[in-house]
Amino acid sequence: MLSQDLRTEHFRQSMRRVASTVCVISCRHDGCRYGITVTSVTPLSFAPISILVCVNRGSSISVPLKEEGRYCINVLRASQADISNSFSRGQPAERRFDIGEWSEKEDIPYLPSAQANLFCKIDQAISYATHDIIIGRVVEVAFASDVDPLIYQNGAYALTSPMVLQKAG
Repeated sequence: MLSQDLRTEHFRQSMRRVASTVCVISCRHDGCRYGITVTSVTPLSFAPISILVCVNRGSSISVPLKEEGRYCINVLRASQADISNSFSRGQPAERRFDIGEWSEKEDIPYLPSAQANLFCKIDQAISYATHDIIIGRVVEVAFASDVDPLIYQNGAYALTSPMVLQKAG
């Protein structure tokens, strides 16, 4: 039987093999903007249209997000690694928005140049261990015509390209 430390490291290494789209979750609460970089975003249902995101309860956005209840999931472009870094390096909440051209819709900060913006209202928050699983109802979306997401894999940003499959002949 593996020790807990070794199981944790094996799990970490296994998860490095999972490629994830990089997003910034953003909200406003009591006049301040909050945001964090996440890769734990998953579509949940089409009826109702919903999505989930996992947020560490120790993050700066955790309490403001749950108290406000409205937020945006900004799906980043491959060219927006600098924005991802700004929201993941422990800067003060408001300084994170210094990178990128941010706008607001109904007081929710969002990044119009992102691959997609999903405006959500919290439907449910479920606590599990160190994280909250936030289930949001998607109330509005915007998306770019091109598909060029920022991907995170094996501890680094990665690029994607379409596969061209040849038919067996």
